[in-house]
Amino acid sequence: MYKNQLQSLLNNKNIPNFFLLYGVDNFQIELFVHFIKKKYNFEENLKLYFDEYDFNQAYDYLSSSSLFSSTKLLEIKSFKKIPTKEIKKIVELCQNSPENYFLLQIYDENSKLNDLEKIFNENFCRFFKVNSAKEGIELLALKAKELNIEITQNALFTLFYNFNENLYLASSELNKFSGLNIDEKIIQEHCYSLSTIGFENFFDNMLQKKDLRNDLEKLLDNYNEIAFINALYSNFSRLFKIALYVKSYGNLNLKEILGYMPPTHIAKNLQAQALNIKIPQYKKIFFILCECEYELKKKSKIEKKEFLISNLLHISSILKS
Repeated sequence: MYKNQLQSLLNNKNIPNFFLLYGVDNFQIELFVHFIKKKYNFEENLKLYFDEYDFNQAYDYLSSSSLFSSTKLLEIKSFKKIPTKEIKKIVELCQNSPENYFLLQIYDENSKLNDLEKIFNENFCRFFKVNSAKEGIELLALKAKELNIEITQNALFTLFYNFNENLYLASSELNKFSGLNIDEKIIQEHCYSLSTIGFENFFDNMLQKKDLRNDLEKLLDNYNEIAFINALYSNFSRLFKIALYVKSYGNLNLKEILGYMPPTHIAKNLQAQALNIKIPQYKKIFFILCECEYELKKKSKIEKKEFLISNLLHISSILKS
């Protein structure tokens, strides 16, 4: 099933006592594991994470009776697929006894889990990366609600934006405010990531056609090369969407373009940045970013930092042209 189907399922009083969660987004997996556990009525919990996994220990835990509890939860986390035969035996223990609970979490975007999905019947959910800021903010709102935080939409957007749309980092910051009421000002004063703020300043300076050479070496110490390219691509893509919308419709509706309405000062900045770049410039920039990422991934012997810097200076020269 997909995330929205799982959310509907969680609204029911009873949910299946065994579940598989997997995909590319650790934040979503961990968030919904937490929601599922709140539905389970267990007295004892065995956690086998990554290298701790041992089939005999897992099987014995659920199959043997306990003097201390009548209901037991087994949690397994893994970066790789676990043998199907072993998981099938564990699931059968849950099918035969409603007092057993089992949650399997697999953090591997490349695994083909069709055989495991069959074992879990419909009791599985695959998570994908969020495809819009609106979806990301909705997930942060779920996290905030779980922490009993009253938070404004502008505060959620600021948190999401300041951490470069990284849900894991943004949600971690929410733990500071459990049980509190917070707004945009509080987020700006108390939530910051030095590397992210450094990138935002760098990106602003690039668009303002300033000299970047003094900042590049320091900034790249906080990013690997591919992550830096992805951050650039994400920011330029957002501006490109705005520019295309204005060119096509003659007006600006950021809520329709981005899926949310940014705070006023950020909205004005995005509009100015987007329209200061010409469409042919966007085309050249995206081509450079794609070529750069391809070369960095393909050529292991390349001097990555120097190669990236040369491409960034090329992008800077395009913006100045």
